[in-house]
Amino acid sequence: MPIEFSFTPDQEAFRQAARAFLEREVAPVVGEMDEREEFPKESIARLRAEGYFGIPIPEKYGGLGLGKVGYCIFLEELGRIDASHGTIVGAHTSLGTTPLLYYGTEEQKRRWLVPAARGERLLAYSLTEPGSGSDSGSVHTRATPKGDRWVLEGTKIYVSNGREADTVVVMAANDPAKGPNGGVTAFLVDTDSAGFRVGRCEKKMGLHGTSTAELILDRVEVGPEAVLGGVGKGFLVAMTALDVGRVSLGAASLGGMAAAAGQALEFAQNRSQFGHPLSDYEAIQFKLADMAMKIQALRYLVYHAAQHQDDLGTDPGAWPRGARAEKTREASIVKCLASEWSGEVIDAALQIHGGLGYIRGTPIERAYRDQRITEIFEGTNEIQRLVIARDLLSRGL
Repeated sequence: MPIEFSFTPDQEAFRQAARAFLEREVAPVVGEMDEREEFPKESIARLRAEGYFGIPIPEKYGGLGLGKVGYCIFLEELGRIDASHGTIVGAHTSLGTTPLLYYGTEEQKRRWLVPAARGERLLAYSLTEPGSGSDSGSVHTRATPKGDRWVLEGTKIYVSNGREADTVVVMAANDPAKGPNGGVTAFLVDTDSAGFRVGRCEKKMGLHGTSTAELILDRVEVGPEAVLGGVGKGFLVAMTALDVGRVSLGAASLGGMAAAAGQALEFAQNRSQFGHPLSDYEAIQFKLADMAMKIQALRYLVYHAAQHQDDLGTDPGAWPRGARAEKTREASIVKCLASEWSGEVIDAALQIHGGLGYIRGTPIERAYRDQRITEIFEGTNEIQRLVIARDLLSRGL
């Protein structure tokens, strides 16, 4: 498939409007948020009020109707400002609203998707458990039938937005003997349900504005309306959401890379050593050139993958097998390269800043801490390589 992409005038206008809003409403709070390690309630409330939590959702379901490309534009701009805000939006939109849009019934969309897209409800997504991280098909949280209802029991960990969410997409095993294909079901669980509680919230190296929570389901009872995508279809629901999340993570990483490279370029041009600006030295020029190459290459990959997802539409049942496989491979490639290249670019930017880049509270130091998790969450890069290799062996280059 050829890689071709260009932004429309409307998309460029959306980028400029989003950039102005984020610089005005989000950038001023990031330093204090990171230092205090607090969820940024006020700035998130403003993002929700502006409709930015429903960017890719069609207007008929309360969203802005800008598709995956518009969503990636926004996350790229948000990534330039702060990774914590990007993670909060991503956990809600990529992992929360995507399953509802793709697999929800009309009733589920009215009840859960519309208020989520309007910013009236915050969503989270819970797959990981104490005994299953990269082995995402090994789900131990149980879903036991009780008439036409279900009783959920188990513990989820590392849930972004877990402390603040109004509704959580929960993966639970309806038949462990069947494994991931047929044995896992996705449920929509409101956090005010009896038996649902938030446990430990992790202290992390980065992403200080996000909650990363343990969720405990102690005989939480839900009705048949909470089953998302059909009984036994949870693993498919989960993986489809992650394909969207991995591309949007790439967009956020792209923004973080561009911000770090811009800061390094400005510093190199204004900082003098031995009577010359740092930018006069070949060693620094080569670092800057490497940054620019990675940023430009990633920009094509991200938006090509996002456009491909838009072209496929939101009905997984209508996707040709080959197009579905290509979408998954593209998402894994974007996620893996974006997370690793962003690490390389931010590390080089810190090196150009010298000792100043190591000082706590500087944008480069914060970006360095925030970036590291991108190689781990939404599927470790080892898992991405496994996904890519298996598809390569199945379909070829």
